Amino acid sequence: MRTIRPISLLCVLALAGCSGAASPSPSPTPVPTPTPVPTMTPTPAADFTIDVLPAEEPQENRRAIPGSKYCFLVVVKDAGPTAAGVTIDATATKAKVVDIEPAQLVPGTVGEVWVVADPSTTETSGSVTITATRGGVTKAVTRSLPVFPDATMIGRVADARPYFDRWVAWLATAHPELGITTTTTWEPVFVSTLLVVSHYSYWSTEWEMTVAWHNMIPPYDWTEVHLRRRGVDTAPSLAFRIDSVKDATAPHAVELPEFVVR
Repeated sequence: MRTIRPISLLCVLALAGCSGAASPSPSPTPVPTPTPVPTMTPTPAADFTIDVLPAEEPQENRRAIPGSKYCFLVVVKDAGPTAAGVTIDATATKAKVVDIEPAQLVPGTVGEVWVVADPSTTETSGSVTITATRGGVTKAVTRSLPVFPDATMIGRVADARPYFDRWVAWLATAHPELGITTTTTWEPVFVSTLLVVSHYSYWSTEWEMTVAWHNMIPPYDWTEVHLRRRGVDTAPSLAFRIDSVKDATAPHAVELPEFVVR
Protein backbone atom coordinates (compact mmCIF):
# COMPACT_ATOMS: atom_id res chain seq x y z
CA MET A 1 0.00 0.00 0.00
CA ARG A 2 1.34 3.35 -1.07
CA THR A 3 1.91 5.89 1.69
CA ILE A 4 0.87 9.56 1.04
CA ARG A 5 3.51 11.84 2.20
CA PRO A 6 2.34 14.63 4.49
CA ILE A 7 3.50 17.39 2.21
CA SER A 8 1.47 15.98 -0.71
CA LEU A 9 -1.62 15.77 1.49
CA LEU A 10 -1.27 19.37 2.45
CA CYS A 11 -1.09 20.43 -1.20
CA VAL A 12 -4.21 18.41 -2.02
CA LEU A 13 -6.11 19.96 0.86
CA ALA A 14 -4.96 23.41 -0.13
CA LEU A 15 -6.11 22.93 -3.73
CA ALA A 16 -9.43 21.63 -2.55
CA GLY A 17 -9.92 24.65 -0.35
CA CYS A 18 -9.10 27.06 -3.19
CA SER A 19 -11.51 25.46 -5.58
CA GLY A 20 -14.37 25.80 -3.11
CA ALA A 21 -13.80 29.50 -2.08
CA ALA A 22 -16.38 32.17 -3.15
CA SER A 23 -15.32 34.79 -5.78
CA PRO A 24 -14.78 38.30 -4.35
CA SER A 25 -17.64 40.83 -4.94
CA PRO A 26 -16.83 43.84 -7.19
CA SER A 27 -16.49 47.29 -5.56
CA PRO A 28 -19.66 49.48 -5.81
CA THR A 29 -19.66 52.05 -8.65
CA PRO A 30 -19.03 55.53 -7.15
CA VAL A 31 -21.94 57.92 -7.46
CA PRO A 32 -20.89 61.59 -7.93
CA THR A 33 -22.15 64.01 -5.32
CA PRO A 34 -24.22 66.75 -7.01
CA THR A 35 -22.83 70.28 -6.71
CA PRO A 36 -25.14 72.28 -4.44
CA VAL A 37 -27.01 75.06 -6.25
CA PRO A 38 -26.38 78.39 -4.51
CA THR A 39 -29.40 80.10 -3.10
CA MET A 40 -30.10 83.24 -5.10
CA THR A 41 -30.77 86.17 -2.82
CA PRO A 42 -32.46 89.08 -4.56
CA THR A 43 -30.03 91.98 -4.88
CA PRO A 44 -31.56 95.24 -3.69
CA ALA A 45 -31.17 98.39 -5.74
CA ALA A 46 -27.79 99.96 -5.09
CA ASP A 47 -27.93 102.54 -2.34
CA PHE A 48 -27.14 106.16 -3.06
CA THR A 49 -26.61 109.47 -1.30
CA ILE A 50 -27.90 112.92 -2.16
CA ASP A 51 -26.26 116.26 -1.40
CA VAL A 52 -27.71 119.73 -1.85
CA LEU A 53 -25.72 122.96 -2.17
CA PRO A 54 -25.43 125.49 -0.72
CA ALA A 55 -25.04 123.81 2.65
CA GLU A 56 -27.40 124.68 5.46
CA GLU A 57 -24.71 126.61 7.29
CA PRO A 58 -23.54 129.31 7.22
CA GLN A 59 -26.64 131.32 6.30
CA GLU A 60 -25.40 134.89 6.48
CA ASN A 61 -24.14 134.79 2.90
CA ARG A 62 -27.20 133.23 1.30
CA ARG A 63 -30.58 134.91 1.04
CA ALA A 64 -33.41 134.93 -1.42
CA ILE A 65 -35.48 138.00 -2.18
CA PRO A 66 -39.20 137.89 -3.02
CA GLY A 67 -39.95 137.43 -6.68
CA SER A 68 -36.42 136.42 -7.68
CA LYS A 69 -35.18 132.96 -8.64
CA TYR A 70 -32.91 130.99 -6.33
CA CYS A 71 -30.96 127.87 -7.33
CA PHE A 72 -29.98 124.79 -5.32
CA LEU A 73 -27.41 122.39 -6.77
CA VAL A 74 -28.11 118.66 -6.39
CA VAL A 75 -25.58 115.82 -6.53
CA VAL A 76 -26.28 112.08 -6.32
CA LYS A 77 -23.58 109.52 -5.57
CA ASP A 78 -23.92 105.74 -5.93
CA ALA A 79 -22.83 103.35 -3.22
CA GLY A 80 -23.08 100.39 -5.59
CA PRO A 81 -22.13 99.35 -9.12
CA THR A 82 -25.14 100.79 -10.90
CA ALA A 83 -25.19 104.20 -12.52
CA ALA A 84 -28.95 104.35 -13.03
CA GLY A 85 -30.54 107.74 -12.66
CA VAL A 86 -32.76 108.86 -9.81
CA THR A 87 -35.98 110.84 -10.01
CA ILE A 88 -35.67 114.32 -8.50
CA ASP A 89 -38.64 116.13 -6.98
CA ALA A 90 -38.99 119.11 -4.67
CA THR A 91 -41.51 120.86 -2.44
CA ALA A 92 -41.28 124.25 -0.77
CA THR A 93 -42.83 126.39 1.95
CA LYS A 94 -43.05 130.17 1.48
CA ALA A 95 -41.70 129.62 -2.01
CA LYS A 96 -42.66 127.98 -5.30
CA VAL A 97 -40.66 125.35 -7.15
CA VAL A 98 -40.38 126.60 -10.74
CA ASP A 99 -37.92 124.23 -12.40
CA ILE A 100 -36.02 120.97 -11.86
CA GLU A 101 -33.24 120.24 -14.32
CA PRO A 102 -32.83 117.40 -15.02
CA ALA A 103 -35.77 115.53 -13.50
CA GLN A 104 -33.83 112.25 -13.96
CA LEU A 105 -30.42 112.85 -12.42
CA VAL A 106 -27.54 110.49 -13.24
CA PRO A 107 -24.69 110.15 -10.71
CA GLY A 108 -21.85 112.40 -11.78
CA THR A 109 -24.17 115.11 -13.10
CA VAL A 110 -24.95 118.29 -11.16
CA GLY A 111 -28.66 119.04 -11.13
CA GLU A 112 -30.47 122.29 -10.37
CA VAL A 113 -33.65 122.98 -8.43
CA TRP A 114 -35.04 126.49 -8.91
CA VAL A 115 -37.46 128.21 -6.53
CA VAL A 116 -38.98 131.67 -6.21
CA ALA A 117 -39.65 133.10 -2.74
CA ASP A 118 -43.21 134.23 -2.00
CA PRO A 119 -43.94 137.95 -1.55
CA SER A 120 -43.08 139.20 1.92
CA THR A 121 -42.67 142.54 3.69
CA THR A 122 -40.69 141.16 6.62
CA GLU A 123 -37.66 138.94 6.96
CA THR A 124 -38.77 135.34 7.06
CA SER A 125 -37.54 131.85 6.29
CA GLY A 126 -39.11 129.18 4.14
CA SER A 127 -37.81 125.74 3.32
CA VAL A 128 -37.15 123.54 0.33
CA THR A 129 -37.16 119.72 0.51
CA ILE A 130 -35.48 117.92 -2.37
CA THR A 131 -36.08 114.18 -2.80
CA ALA A 132 -34.37 111.55 -4.93
CA THR A 133 -36.07 108.22 -5.64
CA ARG A 134 -34.89 105.00 -7.30
CA GLY A 135 -36.09 101.42 -7.01
CA GLY A 136 -38.25 102.08 -3.98
CA VAL A 137 -35.46 103.93 -2.15
CA THR A 138 -36.06 107.62 -1.39
CA LYS A 139 -33.62 110.10 0.11
CA ALA A 140 -34.54 113.65 1.11
CA VAL A 141 -32.59 116.78 2.03
CA THR A 142 -34.19 119.94 3.44
CA ARG A 143 -32.66 123.39 3.20
CA SER A 144 -33.97 126.55 4.81
CA LEU A 145 -34.65 129.50 2.53
CA PRO A 146 -33.88 132.80 4.30
CA VAL A 147 -35.86 135.61 2.62
CA PHE A 148 -34.80 139.26 2.71
CA PRO A 149 -37.74 141.56 1.83
CA ASP A 150 -35.89 144.22 -0.15
CA ALA A 151 -37.17 144.06 -3.71
CA THR A 152 -34.91 146.97 -4.69
CA MET A 153 -32.03 144.48 -4.61
CA ILE A 154 -33.20 143.24 -8.00
CA GLY A 155 -32.25 146.65 -9.35
CA ARG A 156 -28.61 145.87 -8.59
CA VAL A 157 -28.46 144.33 -12.05
CA ALA A 158 -27.98 147.85 -13.45
CA ASP A 159 -24.91 148.31 -11.22
CA ALA A 160 -23.55 144.93 -12.27
CA ARG A 161 -23.92 145.45 -16.00
CA PRO A 162 -20.70 147.45 -16.66
CA TYR A 163 -18.63 144.81 -14.86
CA PHE A 164 -20.44 142.01 -16.66
CA ASP A 165 -19.87 143.58 -20.08
CA ARG A 166 -16.18 144.11 -19.31
CA TRP A 167 -15.70 140.49 -18.28
CA VAL A 168 -17.61 139.03 -21.23
CA ALA A 169 -15.52 141.06 -23.69
CA TRP A 170 -12.29 139.96 -22.05
CA LEU A 171 -13.27 136.28 -21.79
CA ALA A 172 -14.33 136.20 -25.44
CA THR A 173 -10.87 137.43 -26.47
CA ALA A 174 -8.58 135.88 -23.86
CA HIS A 175 -10.36 132.52 -23.47
CA PRO A 176 -12.21 131.62 -26.67
CA GLU A 177 -12.05 127.95 -25.64
CA LEU A 178 -14.82 128.67 -23.12
CA GLY A 179 -17.31 129.43 -25.86
CA ILE A 180 -18.31 132.75 -24.27
CA THR A 181 -18.89 135.52 -26.81
CA THR A 182 -20.54 138.93 -26.90
CA THR A 183 -23.56 137.25 -28.52
CA THR A 184 -24.02 134.57 -25.83
CA THR A 185 -27.49 134.72 -24.28
CA TRP A 186 -27.53 135.23 -20.51
CA GLU A 187 -30.25 135.38 -17.86
CA PRO A 188 -29.45 137.69 -14.91
CA VAL A 189 -30.33 136.26 -11.49
CA PHE A 190 -29.94 138.06 -8.17
CA VAL A 191 -27.48 136.63 -5.62
CA SER A 192 -26.24 137.94 -2.26
CA THR A 193 -27.44 140.89 -0.20
CA LEU A 194 -23.90 141.90 0.78
CA LEU A 195 -23.16 145.58 0.14
CA VAL A 196 -19.43 146.26 0.39
CA VAL A 197 -18.71 143.46 -2.06
CA SER A 198 -21.68 143.21 -4.39
CA HIS A 199 -22.50 140.19 -6.53
CA TYR A 200 -24.77 139.33 -9.41
CA SER A 201 -25.08 136.13 -11.41
CA TYR A 202 -25.65 135.47 -15.09
CA TRP A 203 -26.70 132.14 -16.57
CA SER A 204 -26.15 130.79 -20.08
CA THR A 205 -26.94 127.27 -21.25
CA GLU A 206 -23.40 126.22 -20.29
CA TRP A 207 -22.18 128.60 -17.58
CA GLU A 208 -23.11 130.19 -14.29
CA MET A 209 -21.12 133.43 -14.16
CA THR A 210 -20.94 135.43 -10.95
CA VAL A 211 -19.64 138.98 -11.17
CA ALA A 212 -18.35 140.63 -7.98
CA TRP A 213 -17.20 144.20 -7.45
CA HIS A 214 -15.71 146.07 -4.48
CA ASN A 215 -17.53 149.31 -3.75
CA MET A 216 -14.40 151.32 -2.95
CA ILE A 217 -12.25 154.01 -4.55
CA PRO A 218 -9.06 153.23 -6.53
CA PRO A 219 -6.83 151.36 -6.10
CA TYR A 220 -9.24 149.14 -4.16
CA ASP A 221 -12.01 149.12 -6.78
CA TRP A 222 -11.45 145.54 -7.86
CA THR A 223 -13.81 143.23 -9.71
CA GLU A 224 -13.85 139.45 -10.07
CA VAL A 225 -15.60 136.92 -12.25
CA HIS A 226 -16.30 133.33 -11.14
CA LEU A 227 -17.33 130.66 -13.64
CA ARG A 228 -19.07 127.36 -12.91
CA ARG A 229 -19.82 124.92 -15.71
CA ARG A 230 -23.47 123.89 -15.36
CA GLY A 231 -24.15 120.17 -15.02
CA VAL A 232 -20.49 119.51 -14.20
CA ASP A 233 -19.19 121.68 -11.34
CA THR A 234 -20.54 122.32 -7.85
CA ALA A 235 -18.20 125.30 -7.34
CA PRO A 236 -16.44 127.75 -9.65
CA SER A 237 -13.71 126.18 -11.75
CA LEU A 238 -12.32 129.49 -13.09
CA ALA A 239 -11.82 132.85 -11.36
CA PHE A 240 -10.19 136.09 -12.51
CA ARG A 241 -9.65 139.55 -11.01
CA ILE A 242 -9.02 143.10 -12.16
CA ASP A 243 -7.29 144.82 -9.26
CA SER A 244 -8.52 148.31 -10.18
CA VAL A 245 -11.33 149.02 -12.60
CA LYS A 246 -10.53 152.72 -12.92
CA ASP A 247 -6.83 152.04 -13.48
CA ALA A 248 -7.71 149.28 -15.98
CA THR A 249 -5.23 146.80 -14.55
CA ALA A 250 -4.76 143.54 -16.44
CA PRO A 251 -6.99 140.61 -15.47
CA HIS A 252 -5.28 137.69 -13.77
CA ALA A 253 -6.29 134.34 -12.30
CA VAL A 254 -7.06 134.15 -8.59
CA GLU A 255 -7.76 131.43 -6.05
CA LEU A 256 -11.02 129.63 -6.68
CA PRO A 257 -13.94 130.24 -4.31
CA GLU A 258 -14.97 127.21 -2.31
CA PHE A 259 -18.63 127.56 -3.26
CA VAL A 260 -20.94 129.55 -5.49
CA VAL A 261 -22.50 132.68 -4.07
CA ARG A 262 -26.18 132.52 -3.23
